[in-house]
Amino acid sequence: MSVRHGITAAVCALALCTASQAQKDEKLPRWKVDPYTKNDPKKLAMLGYVSFGPFEFGQRGSKIVTTDEIEKHLSYEKILWVETPHFRIGSMLPKWSVPTDPTVKKKLREELGRLQARLGDDKKIKVKPRVLDPWLRLHLFAQRAEEHYALFSDWLGVKDEDFPKLGEKVMIGQGPYMGQGPYLGQEGKYLLLMSESAESMNDYLKTYTGRDTEYGQRWNFKVPGSLIYGIATDMEKGRLKHDTALHANVVFNLTHNFIDGYRHYSYETPVWIREGLAHWFERQISPRWNTFNATEGSPADMKNTWKWEVETRKIIASNKFSPFAETYTWRDYGQINFDDHVACWSRWDYLLSLGKDKFSQFMKGVKGRVDPKTYIADDSNLIEATRIALREAYGLTPLTIDELWAEWVKANYATN
Repeated sequence: MSVRHGITAAVCALALCTASQAQKDEKLPRWKVDPYTKNDPKKLAMLGYVSFGPFEFGQRGSKIVTTDEIEKHLSYEKILWVETPHFRIGSMLPKWSVPTDPTVKKKLREELGRLQARLGDDKKIKVKPRVLDPWLRLHLFAQRAEEHYALFSDWLGVKDEDFPKLGEKVMIGQGPYMGQGPYLGQEGKYLLLMSESAESMNDYLKTYTGRDTEYGQRWNFKVPGSLIYGIATDMEKGRLKHDTALHANVVFNLTHNFIDGYRHYSYETPVWIREGLAHWFERQISPRWNTFNATEGSPADMKNTWKWEVETRKIIASNKFSPFAETYTWRDYGQINFDDHVACWSRWDYLLSLGKDKFSQFMKGVKGRVDPKTYIADDSNLIEATRIALREAYGLTPLTIDELWAEWVKANYATN
């Protein structure tokens, strides 16, 4: 498996650092100057940022591209960039008027309070704004992404130092295999690109991934080892224009990318693992906004119902869900109907209630499987590996989990 050499990474970093300095020396257009930090390196450091660009961002063909190249291609857009410890993020989001909904206002007040504190209680950041301007939305999504990364790492029971350093050659037999790089096992940072215009997003996606889609897109850039999620708020019938809906959607898709990237993206785990966990983390942001994966030619079975605890009790009572012995073998999102989406989420709600240690053990059993002699990825007998991981981590089998899950649901979920 290929590993990026340290000297190459160093040369690239130096080149981009030089480019970044040149950008500072130029007269930046007003829209590129962050009103909250004034692009002051000390302020950026307080927020944990590396820079506002330029930096590498994915690839085109076999060639790594930079944010400057993307800006030239999407010259009709104003793209704000930020690099954080684990992400590179681009935003073309417009301003957003904060609604009067007390739940939304409380959520934003808490988030902006944390952002304000990181800037040394800088009063430039208002905790009760009427409008989220484009720069404030970039700061919020940078914070949200890093907070989700920290939360997911905590559930996995891992820290940054558990993974190979950037450019470090992975040696066979020196401890458990943890992937090929420092970002949960990936060589490159996770990428996030957000826009208002679906046309702009599809322009980017068609050019740099070859995809043309009506929905958000996850993609694996193999050369830099980066997993991206791109989304436009015009997609999904415009529901993502709501800031909380977009936040939930991003968390859903970052969860998918974190699962894929954990101990390196060399194969895909069964869909119940990825989809169920993505639902669970998304619903921690808000249960009202739910995302569903689909496959080409097979649209997702979606409903507007958001009280999934009640729905779970209903499907258990009427036996309207697929048994786990069938569900855990699925490899295609098209096999999941709405009731099974709810069941996959709820089974994870049950399993995660049993603690982080069990979850960490389970994930190590299904991710990062390699031939111990060669470290070549081993995705053979993945269903059997899932069965073994379930037994060793949770003491459950595909035939016993549903009965215990149903008992837990009856004891813990509301009836209305």
